[in-house]
Amino acid sequence: MEFRILGPVEAVADGEAVELGGGKLRTLLGLLCLDANRVVSTERLIDALWGESPPETATNNLQVYVSQLRRALREAEPGSERLLVTRRPGYVLRVESSALDVARFERGVAEGRAALAAGNPEAGLTLLREALGL
Repeated sequence: MEFRILGPVEAVADGEAVELGGGKLRTLLGLLCLDANRVVSTERLIDALWGESPPETATNNLQVYVSQLRRALREAEPGSERLLVTRRPGYVLRVESSALDVARFERGVAEGRAALAAGNPEAGLTLLREALGL
């Protein structure tokens, strides 16, 4: 499973975008990707999803969205629902950095800059172009 946030937010399984449905699920996935492998609090997720006026049922609604996201991941790639775990005080998306386009971008930029600094402009340019391609 691959996660992309450098453009439209999406999960990708076997080269195909996972059907996520509405904007709230994409927003939820994007927030979890931005803080991959760290707990994102329920409070922060509710603030991001509903702003200053969340509905009284926001906590329950968030639980439903998490369940829907897990189901979408599982349907696309069995077992991948285990990537999204409940951890007090919220949720964690557990992924390898290679599964996140933003992490690959940052690594490519760092490697490109290092190649330039080491006097290898061709390799540096190639690495930076690959990173920008993400």
